[in-house]
Amino acid sequence: MLAFGGIICESALVLHAQKEDQMNDIEKLLKRRKELLEKISGAPLWVSGSVVETIRKAKGKETPFFYLSQSINGKNKITYISAAKLNEFKKATAEGTKIKKLQFELSTTNMKLIKAGYIND
Repeated sequence: MLAFGGIICESALVLHAQKEDQMNDIEKLLKRRKELLEKISGAPLWVSGSVVETIRKAKGKETPFFYLSQSINGKNKITYISAAKLNEFKKATAEGTKIKKLQFELSTTNMKLIKAGYIND
């Protein structure tokens, strides 16, 4: 009878330890999620897309032409960029690339939280 009780007690300890590990994992994931959200919300101006530099030919003269290319719902949208704003758009698209990576990591973190049993309030 004691051996049977000992097995039950040992199983309960194992389950308790697993539950504590799961809670620690959830706490770590929630901390990482908070960090990612802070990085995203605190980011400087950013845009998604790519800056394209090309040449426009008019009346035998070549002049540089810049635009922002974005894929929206499977369609390519272009927005003219003046030469004066080119560097600002390059910085903003670089930030956009960083934000995209952060959003992917945030999505992965959220998936892990759901799998770990976290319930969003």
